[in-house]
Amino acid sequence: MTTDPKTGQPSIRETFKQTFASDDPCANNARNIGIVTGALIGGLVGNKVGGNNKALGTLIGLGIGGALGGLIGSEVDKRECELAKIQKKYDLDMQVTPIEVQTTSSGGSSAAGPQKVGLSVSVVDVDNKPQFRSGSSTLEVDANTHFAEIAHQYSIKSQLESLGAGTSQQERDKVAQALKNKRVLLIGHTDDSGNTALNADLSEQRARSVAQVFKANGVAEDQLYYQGAGETLPIADNRTEQGRAKNRRVEIVDLSNEEVFKLYLQTRRANTAYYRPVEAKSATTTKETALSKPVAAAVTPASTGTIAKPATNSASKPKPAVSDDKKPKTKALPSTILAVNAIDFGGVPFSTKQASLDVGEVKAVKKPLRLITEAEASDMTAISSCNLDRPRNTGAVKSFKDDHAYATSDFMPGLYGRTWHDTVGGHLVVLNKVAVLSDGAAPANAPELKIYASYDAVKNRNAKPDIELAPAVNIYQGSNGLLYRLFAEGKGGLECLDILLPKENNGIAKGGKILYNRAGAEYVVDFKPRINTSQK
Repeated sequence: MTTDPKTGQPSIRETFKQTFASDDPCANNARNIGIVTGALIGGLVGNKVGGNNKALGTLIGLGIGGALGGLIGSEVDKRECELAKIQKKYDLDMQVTPIEVQTTSSGGSSAAGPQKVGLSVSVVDVDNKPQFRSGSSTLEVDANTHFAEIAHQYSIKSQLESLGAGTSQQERDKVAQALKNKRVLLIGHTDDSGNTALNADLSEQRARSVAQVFKANGVAEDQLYYQGAGETLPIADNRTEQGRAKNRRVEIVDLSNEEVFKLYLQTRRANTAYYRPVEAKSATTTKETALSKPVAAAVTPASTGTIAKPATNSASKPKPAVSDDKKPKTKALPSTILAVNAIDFGGVPFSTKQASLDVGEVKAVKKPLRLITEAEASDMTAISSCNLDRPRNTGAVKSFKDDHAYATSDFMPGLYGRTWHDTVGGHLVVLNKVAVLSDGAAPANAPELKIYASYDAVKNRNAKPDIELAPAVNIYQGSNGLLYRLFAEGKGGLECLDILLPKENNGIAKGGKILYNRAGAEYVVDFKPRINTSQK
């Protein structure tokens, strides 16, 4: 602790740290920030409701905003402190990361300050003490015990009890009403080993098992949601056993109300730097396609504000992709991908440089909602071309009350079921039902991919497609656009397609790549689909 040399008292800097930024999980950071931020927000609200008497309105707002903000902040602080005690009691690998919203003044020109709106709590498997047995969604006895204690901290009864005897009934009623608006999301995560669809299903079953524990310990079922994220949201490098172990976890995300919950779902992003790339295998050694090869799950981003010290990024830093000069310009492909009726699209022999699109940075949106400590900006070096990636399944966010998917009707601009098309090498490529939800930039449905070989708009107007399938889709939102990645899995010689869709929704893709097999080698060709205005 630093002190003022003249007074011997804590310095202004030290006082500020202890008040607002203490490293102690049992400090009152959120309460103090809540008082200040609540007062600022309350003042702005009071200014609006006070009519012509702005001074009176501001004073009313300061009193209400400051008190309520402080009480809710105090609840967050105390919960974080209690979680620290549970972590120590059961020797858990637990990471606790506050989630905050950046508030602004009424004019939007200056920041009013950050306000905590929830916590992200990850409980990771440890050696010889798994939360679930392999392939099982039934909690182990010890895991059931510690999750019950954790769940108790999220019940309204427990949170009201933590307010203390000095809290008035009026203040308690306000906090109780605010707590009823809270949403709690239980997320199951796996590593990327094995089948991605099974990973998503198993992680959903596990998340629901934990949600049952939360309900049994006083959390209202209409506040509970669950999701099986499978391998899609890693926090560590899947190429190491240590990283894969970190990715096998249960995450508890609580958010202050429905609006913040929606915003969280819209802005969260996968850290693709932790994705393990698929490696092609020679046709002489296996019949398995590169796209079906299991890969290890990703690890969650290390965060500060953790109860247990997380693994450092340096220990699990992804290895750089092999440079073009060390890669063969053509690759031998598995026998299952050498289609008899392969279509020749033209193009050039495969190289990573030729097959990659400039997506830009793939990272979490920082404003207005963010984890207080964010992972460094992700990149797609390891999966820069679609043949280095594989379909990665994730489950929907579901309500625990009725097991229905969380309803959303919000789509990314222009991506609500339209048709895109382009002619490549004389062949018509049509992609129907391209729809992307704004929540996490997730595909709303499986699209339809149709290819008409040697297409003539007059002669072949009613022709049947030579290739027709509903491909799996991965979507990555980068700073340069939305990467819409499709996996054709060898039909008609096609491996996969990448389309970089524009943010500005002008109806023309910024670019695209088709990877396909020709004469036993891999080729890549450019294409630039656009929206079919006639919606044929």
